[in-house]
Amino acid sequence: MVRSRLDLALGLAALLLVLTGCASNKAKPASDAAASSNRAESAFAEMGGKQKPPTNQPRTGSGQTGSETVRIEAAAGGKVSVEVDTFRVFNDTFSLQQAREQTLSFAREVALQRALPADVTINTLLTDMYVERNYEFDEQTAKSIFMLSTSAGRFQAEEVLEAYPVFDKATHSLSYHIRYQAEVTRLPRVYNSAYDLKVSLSNTLLRDGDRFLVSATANSDGYLYIFDFLPDQSVTLTFPTRLYPNNKIEAGEPWTQQLAAVVLPGREHSIETLYFVFAAEPIAGWEDFCSNLSPTDHALSGGEDSFIQFQTWLGRSDPSKRVEKLAQLHIFK
Repeated sequence: MVRSRLDLALGLAALLLVLTGCASNKAKPASDAAASSNRAESAFAEMGGKQKPPTNQPRTGSGQTGSETVRIEAAAGGKVSVEVDTFRVFNDTFSLQQAREQTLSFAREVALQRALPADVTINTLLTDMYVERNYEFDEQTAKSIFMLSTSAGRFQAEEVLEAYPVFDKATHSLSYHIRYQAEVTRLPRVYNSAYDLKVSLSNTLLRDGDRFLVSATANSDGYLYIFDFLPDQSVTLTFPTRLYPNNKIEAGEPWTQQLAAVVLPGREHSIETLYFVFAAEPIAGWEDFCSNLSPTDHALSGGEDSFIQFQTWLGRSDPSKRVEKLAQLHIFK
C-alpha cells in the first residue's frame, strides 16, 4: 500500500493522503511467497548496511503446482472460452483465503496463456512493460499482475465454477482445487512508437513509512493514470483522485509525486506493483475505482471484482494511443 504527497505547482501546501481506500470494500489481503520474502529481505539488508528484519516468525512458501485440465473453445471475433481445472499444494502456514487467491491467480495465468496464439508468450510481453527491475525482481508476481493488462488478451468475463480445499494431516499441507472458466478475447499486439513514457522510482526496496519519489515523463501531451496492485491482486487507484482530478501532463515535463510505503496489517513483507497508464485521450470511468475516502479510512483490498473492472476500463481506450509501464515494490515492516 502506498500513500501519496502531491507536489502542487501553484505552491499549495502538500497533503499526505492515503490513496488506496474504499471503505465499503475492506478485505483481508493474501500472503506473498516466503522464498521471495526471504530473498528480498536479504537484499534489503545488504543495501546501505540496514538491519535485516527478524526471521524467527513462520514464513509461507508459494504453492506447488498440481495437475491441470484445460478445455478450450474458440468462437467468432477472436473470443476464446477457456475452462481450467487445477489445484495447488500449500504448507500449513497458509490460510484458506491465501490458498484460494494464489490458486485463482494460477488459473488465470493458465487461461490467458492457453488463449494466446502459439507464438506469443507472457514472458516476452513482460519484458517491454516492467521498469526499475532489481535483482530481487519476483517473476511470479510480475506474471500475476500482467494478467490484468490487455497487452495480449482481454478477459471479458470469469467465473469460479467450483472451489474447495483438501487437508492432509500427515504432511501438514492442504491442496486447493479450483475449476475456473473465462472468456478471453485475443487482441492484436499494437505498439505505436510515437508514444513513450519514462518512469523512474528513487527506491523499490522500502521500509514501512519510507518515502520515495515517482517520476513519469511522456513524449507527448496526454493523461496519466496510476494504479496500485495489492498482494491479493486487487486494484486500487492512486492517481488521479476526486480531490486531485487533473491528470493531464505535458510533453517533456516530468510529473513527480512523493509516495510513502505502508505495510499491510499482519505482514512482515509484501510485494506491490504500481501500474502506469499514459493515454493520448482521457479514459472515462476512473472514478469508479476504489480510492482514498479520507486520510485514515482505507481499504485493504480493491475486491476480487476489480480484476474485470480494470480490464473493462482499460478496454475503453485505443491501444494504439496509450502505453503501459509497471514497477514492482518490496515493502518491509
